[in-house]
Amino acid sequence: MDRRPGRPRSLSLELIVDAVLEDGIATFSMPSIAARLGVAHSGLYRYVKDRDELLVKAIEQAALSVDWPEPDLPWRQLLGEVARSVWTICERYPGYDVVALSPPKWPERIVAQVTPYIASLHQQGFTIEDATVAVQIAGNLALTTSVKGTSGSYPLARINGDRTTTQRHDWHDRILDIVLDGLGSRLLA
Repeated sequence: MDRRPGRPRSLSLELIVDAVLEDGIATFSMPSIAARLGVAHSGLYRYVKDRDELLVKAIEQAALSVDWPEPDLPWRQLLGEVARSVWTICERYPGYDVVALSPPKWPERIVAQVTPYIASLHQQGFTIEDATVAVQIAGNLALTTSVKGTSGSYPLARINGDRTTTQRHDWHDRILDIVLDGLGSRLLA
């Protein structure tokens, strides 16, 4: 029997990440998560090395909680659906847009999620470099047009803060159409 005597552990990495998403992915602190879970601050470090590692795990869980498109869609539709998936994450987890613009590192499972999109775009006539940039642009465009209510000097926050969600969606779609029109010229013959 491998079980040690005493109370079973009530804390897990999954519970900690859930607490981050509930507390606010852009604003959480290790003490706020510990307080939310009713545990000692030091207890969190049995599961993660630091706040950055916990942030990466929360980014991953948030991103993988939404439906993503199948990679076999036509390139233009695929990139539009990738952008919509990112929008969904931003709407579900306020602050995701801000932290996902410059994460400490990208989780491997997110890289694995987008790699088939790059391969699909490559098979549809883009160079591998252009396919990679196209997927990144679709995601980043959704993130930047989602940003709102952020304090500080971030220019998009000031512009987007005055727009309704519908207006931000419309603005995003307009920009994406322009970008995709330009991207179409990069298709190899």
